[in-house]
Amino acid sequence: MNYIRTISVDEADRELSAVYGNIQEAFGMVPAIFQSMSLRTDLLEPLGLFVKRLMIEDHDLTRTTKELLAAYVSRLNACSY
Repeated sequence: MNYIRTISVDEADRELSAVYGNIQEAFGMVPAIFQSMSLRTDLLEPLGLFVKRLMIEDHDLTRTTKELLAAYVSRLNACSY
């Protein structure tokens, strides 16, 4: 159940669909955390690009290593998300 009004992938207008497309390309889906910002594409678009550059693209660490570190920190913080 959503407590924040969101716009689903199916209901997105052209601008939001383009942003969702970039996120979906990076993650294979549009995670709910991004959909929670769907009413503010002016904020969602740069956040999506930032996360893609930080977590998806390989730099000094591979994507797999970054995701393992994120999962480990989430576990330490008792975060179920």
